[in-house]
Amino acid sequence: MENTNEKSAVIYSKPKLTPVFEIFREAVSIWWKNLDKILKIYWEGIKPTLIPLGVTAILGILAVVIDGPLGTAFKITMSISAAATLVLAIYFWTRSYAGVFLLVKKDYKDEAVETYKETKKLFWPYIGLSLLTGLLVLCWMLLLIIPGIVFAFIYSFAVYALFFEDKRGMAAIRRSREIIKGYFWETMGRLCFLGLVAWIFMMIVSAPLASMPENSAAAQGWNFFVQVISWLIGPIAMLFTYKIYTDLIKIKK
Repeated sequence: MENTNEKSAVIYSKPKLTPVFEIFREAVSIWWKNLDKILKIYWEGIKPTLIPLGVTAILGILAVVIDGPLGTAFKITMSISAAATLVLAIYFWTRSYAGVFLLVKKDYKDEAVETYKETKKLFWPYIGLSLLTGLLVLCWMLLLIIPGIVFAFIYSFAVYALFFEDKRGMAAIRRSREIIKGYFWETMGRLCFLGLVAWIFMMIVSAPLASMPENSAAAQGWNFFVQVISWLIGPIAMLFTYKIYTDLIKIKK
């Protein structure tokens, strides 16, 4: 009778997610192995913005060195150019971010150019889902802070449902809730670990800024360096969360 009970306990035991340190190690390993492919996709998003950025920079210089009505005209033109460049940067760089998801979906085998082209049809679904998720979390925040935080975690897999299951809008959000059901605390713990590691890393990288004069050339240069570093290591967070997502998908089957 005792053996039967032990067997039943084994059969009905709750499947476990991959240990957090193993997830992190795997995410870093995959990121490093495929960093060249990730950078190629990033480059596809950067290229279309280089000329607008250059034009805006030149107009900014002219607006500073030229006085009078002509200088004012350059300032106005530079402002318009900067606004247009910002819109273009958001569009193309967001597609680069989406391209990393597709790279993972294709098991890192497709060419960067082809992968990036496919992101065009996913831009608006991604933006729409991001806005919808943000709005829902904000609504929960307006009620109480804690529910807002809870639902931010619950909705955290909606973007993965979009890219890997072709779910859109509320369907992606409902799918995220379905995936995380029964594993909220395990998932939250892993994501909090990721946030803590990211915070510690960025604090270390940003530490030299404390000894630099505010708004100095050195501080601005280091700030730019910090932004580049955060941009480069960003996919680690995506790969980390993707591993949790795949674990949950396997469990839910």
